[in-house]
Amino acid sequence: MLRQILAEFQNTRQPLCLDELSQKLAIESSALEGMLQTLVQRGRLLIIDPAQQGCVACPTRGGCMILSNGLQKSYVLAPRVTF
Repeated sequence: MLRQILAEFQNTRQPLCLDELSQKLAIESSALEGMLQTLVQRGRLLIIDPAQQGCVACPTRGGCMILSNGLQKSYVLAPRVTF
C-alpha cells in the first residue's frame, strides 16, 4: 500500500491532502494518516502545513500553488538524494 501511495504522488506531481488521497485510493482517512506518517518518517514525503511559521509569513501565500487545496495540511514527494 505504501508503494501505491508513492505512485499516486508520482503520477499527480502536486501536493495532496489527506482527503484527496483517501478518495483517490479508496482508503479510510484514519488508516491512511498512519501510512503517510510512516512515509514522512522514512524521508519519502514532506509535510506542507499552512499553519507553520514559514507559510504564515510568506508574501506569496495567496497565490501559492502548493496551498491551492485551501488551508489543509498537504504532502509532497521528498526530493531524492543521490550520492
